[in-house]
Parts: sequence; structure tokens; C-alpha cells
Amino acid sequence: MLASDTEAFERLGYSAGEGDTPHSATLTGAGDRRDLILRLAPQGRIFGGSWGLELSTAEPVLPATASGLSARGRGVVKMSGVRFRARRGGDAADSRLATALSADTELGDALGRVHFERIAIAPDGRPSIRHMGGSVVWVLFPPIVRATPLPEGQPEALVAALDEFARAGERL
Repeated sequence: MLASDTEAFERLGYSAGEGDTPHSATLTGAGDRRDLILRLAPQGRIFGGSWGLELSTAEPVLPATASGLSARGRGVVKMSGVRFRARRGGDAADSRLATALSADTELGDALGRVHFERIAIAPDGRPSIRHMGGSVVWVLFPPIVRATPLPEGQPEALVAALDEFARAGERL
């Protein structure tokens, strides 16, 4: 699955770096594009789980925080933005950053085009998007392993969302 995901981003002009782990790849951007980290992150335990596609910027693009941020989509039927919040152990600066990112309509619009499962911002300021596609799902009983391909248009939407995170960081 990682090879298929990497090929999707190579079609956008990225090149996969050498020496990456079996579950991650560094995508080097051509020209003015920023480098990205693509990885299949495990989730689940004994009876089932997934190796979900996560894409993040290689370098921090947002201010550093004490504990990082997480985000959820707003809306029941149609997403109407994204709500960020500071993780446990965060301080007032984390809450202010979460409020500013939640109010950023351009960032919300860009994330609205991504079929994300989870969004997280590491304490060092690197945003990470866990996508619903481009992953492998497995179940022990009955034994099933199923690959979920990355839908058409989603690589572009993921890159655009990460670029919008960088622009949001510049506006702060």
C-alpha cells in the first residue's frame, strides 16, 4: 500500500527519498513545494486494526505548543469547518492557537476537501492528517485484510491542506 500511496504523490511531482523505513517515505517536493512525510501508522490490537495513511510536513509550519493540538470536523451531514483544541497539558498559548486555527476559514475550506479521519498538530508545529483512504484494514475473525485505495483527487487535496496550514502559520 505504501508503494501505491507514494506513486500517487510522485504523479504530483514529488520524489520518494532513499533510506526510509518500510512504513514511511520522505517525499521531496520539486521547486517551491515543501517536503512531506508519508507513513502508514498502525492502529488497533489483537482482533483487528488498520495501517492508516498519514501525511505531514517534514518541517514545522506552525508555532510550537506545549502539548500539541487535535481537530475534528464540524457538521453532521456536510462539514462546515474544523474545530481545533489543545491536548491535555496544554497552556493558554495552545488554546489561543487552537482558536485562531478554528476561525481560519481558508484552512477550514482546504480541510473540507480532504477525507480525513484525524488531524493532529505535533508540539513542534508539524501538522499531520490521517486519511481514510490509502490504508490497509485487517480483522482477525474472520481473517480479512483489505486495502483501501487513495481516492482520485485526494493527493492534491492533502497537499493543498498542508500548504494552507503553512499559510495559516504565516498569518499568525
